[in-house]
Amino acid sequence: MSRLIVIGGGWAGCSAALAAAKKGLAVTLIERTDRLLGSGLVGGIMRNNGRFTAAEELKLMGAGEFVDLTD
Repeated sequence: MSRLIVIGGGWAGCSAALAAAKKGLAVTLIERTDRLLGSGLVGGIMRNNGRFTAAEELKLMGAGEFVDLTD
């Protein structure tokens, strides 16, 4: 089995890791902080007072599986 190491757990890194895992690669995601999604989380794009503020828009753009995994 092929292996992939993704460095950075922001939007791009998480998306790359998910896509690679769906293709059958063994993925290791390395993030320097204790949170995924970087500025998406910091800016309140994903969670605002405990709820997803942009979840419906993200799902319409094809990120439904990604949103579900990070919930």
